[in-house]
Amino acid sequence: MRIPTLFLAKLWLSSILAFLVSASVWADEEPLDAGQAFELASARPDADAIRLSWNISSGYYLYRQKFKFVSLTPGTTVGAPQFPTGQTWQDSNLGRVEIYRDHLELELPLRRQDDQSATLRLEITYQGCADSGFCYLPIHKTLEFDRPIIPDAQR
Repeated sequence: MRIPTLFLAKLWLSSILAFLVSASVWADEEPLDAGQAFELASARPDADAIRLSWNISSGYYLYRQKFKFVSLTPGTTVGAPQFPTGQTWQDSNLGRVEIYRDHLELELPLRRQDDQSATLRLEITYQGCADSGFCYLPIHKTLEFDRPIIPDAQR
């Protein structure tokens, strides 16, 4: 029995179309680069604080409990940041957690002891996921800020 050529052509075209549609759906679900998903900006409002903000892409979120802030400058420590209230989320791996979507801004208080360094180095760690289920490894950023030298008379 011979299969009609028209039938084979339709089958072949249907297969190609199905492949293209599934490839396009898969491409739409490709996660963003971490820097695009969680865009970090920083500012130095005064000598005793650092302001950090994240623009979080739609469909992505950051975990509150995965933030860590460490001064890499001897003689300077980072105080506890004041986090805004986030959204409660039931995570399949972590259980009930607090997350941030869209935008997060916080201020880090700095405590400076006997340090005359002209540069402050700060290591920031955070972690987030996409609603699709893709989760990023912890993201580590090191930021550097110029800072004024404190005269001996003011210490």
